Parts: sequence; structure tokens; C-alpha cells
Amino acid sequence: MGNPEHTPSGNPADEMDNCEVVHGLLERCLAGDELTVPMLPEVAVRVVRAGPKESTNAQQLADIINADPALTMYVLRVAASAAKRPKSPIISLPHAVAWLGFDEVANIAFTLALQGKMLDVKGQQHKARRLWRHSLASALWSRQLAHMLGEETGMCYLCGLLHNIGKVVALGAVHDLAQSAGKNLAGEEYDRLIETFHRHIGARVITAWALPAPVLTVVSQWEAYTSAGAARFESNVVHVAHALADITLQGSTQPARDLLVTDEAYRDLGLTAADGSPLFDSAGAINEELDRYLAP
Repeated sequence: MGNPEHTPSGNPADEMDNCEVVHGLLERCLAGDELTVPMLPEVAVRVVRAGPKESTNAQQLADIINADPALTMYVLRVAASAAKRPKSPIISLPHAVAWLGFDEVANIAFTLALQGKMLDVKGQQHKARRLWRHSLASALWSRQLAHMLGEETGMCYLCGLLHNIGKVVALGAVHDLAQSAGKNLAGEEYDRLIETFHRHIGARVITAWALPAPVLTVVSQWEAYTSAGAARFESNVVHVAHALADITLQGSTQPARDLLVTDEAYRDLGLTAADGSPLFDSAGAINEELDRYLAP
């Protein structure tokens, strides 16, 4: 007679491992358009829709940020510690814009307005923090690359920040579904499910947030930037910035640097091996800036 502990229950779910169960639940959730997309904070919406710096002055941006007093204090604190801050203290938002530039202050405000929501994944704060830190590092590297190439930095920063937004949202969805189903997932199972679903979820998030078209394209195409059409440049930048974030967050090594400067995506930006030295020289400043937003 067989061991009763191994007798099939007749319920297919009982014979699936926890990861398979949550995978099926998330598939059905997406198919039924039941995914809860986090709302973009209102101040972030207003910042990103404020228009290019030529059409919006420092006072208009200051008025948008001032609508949230806590955010205002946070933006001023980050701005006051910026590497290119003036000798006299930055004490107002118009002063911050005048000194740091419209794009820089808008980037700070958008990032900080969104950051709290992205880190608030109950029970998975450490993993959420790791994912967001990589996205922020990718944004800072995207800005650096655009600056080196003499291109507009604001859109590249935004695309870098949001290119993997689906990962944090997928983390929250996976955790909620696992909890409601009474299933405990190991760390690698979370990673597997996030990798499976984050691109689909990311596209849904950016569409729901009605962000500029290049952001949606980058979310879908940064890994295959040659197919990104009008957003090829931004997708190419984010592709390289993502690799730079990997290198600097995991510990930069000379072999990793050498591999990057011979990569096709790097060369497609018009960068040469000689450009690698000044690029990697900026790693320290980028890590310091990363820590101003999010301590290790």
C-alpha cells in the first residue's frame, strides 16, 4: 500500500509548488486586467507634465513642489548637498533651479515623490530597496551619458529611472498574491516571477501613468534598442546605463569595464575606448549622489 502522505488530493493546486501557484494567479490577474497599478503621486504628475525647461520658469516648478511641504524640505536637502552646490546655502526652490538647473531640480522632485511609494512593499522592503537603487543608479548613469554626448538629459534620466519600474510593481503583486494564497516564496522564486512578468507589468504602469511616449518605448525596448524606432537613442542610453549600474553596484572590476567599452551598445552611442576613462571616473560622484537619495 502506498504511503498516505503521498496520495494525490485530487486538487491540482495541491500538486503544484508555491511558485507555480502564484505564477498562475498572476497570469489570471493580468489576463483579467485586475492588476492594481499604484497611483503616480500628484506632484510627480505635475512635474513630469510641466513641459520643457524653455517653457516653464523656476517659479512655476517651485510652486508645483511647494504643494507638498515634506517633499519641498526633502528636495532642498538633496539640492543643498549636490556636488555643484554654491558656497552660499540653497534656501529656496527658485534658488535651487537657478543654480542646479530646471532639469536637475525636476529630476530630484520626481524621484523623491515616487521613491516612497516604490519602497513601500510590505514584507519585502529590502528587495524593493535593492531594485529601486538599481533603477536610480541607471537614471544617474543615463543622465551622465546624455551629458557626455551633448544631448538633453532630462528625458534620458526619466527613462533610466523607470525602465524597470515593472520589477518593483511585480514584487508587490507577487507578494500580495502569495500572502492571500497562503504560499511562502523563497527569494529566488520572487526573482523568477519578477523576471517573468516585469516587462508586461511595466508597460501597463507607464501606460496608466500617461508618461511621455519615449518612456513607454524604453520600458519595452531598452534590451533590444535597435528596434526602438524614434526612441532608439534613449533606449540605447538606458541599455548602457543599466550595465554601468550593474558594474558600479556589484563592485567595479577592470574586466567588467573592458567588456563594456567593447560592447556594441556602447559603440553605437559613438563612444570610444578612450571615453571609458572619464566615464568611469564619474562613478564616485554618481555613487555619492545615489547615497543622497537612498543610503546603502
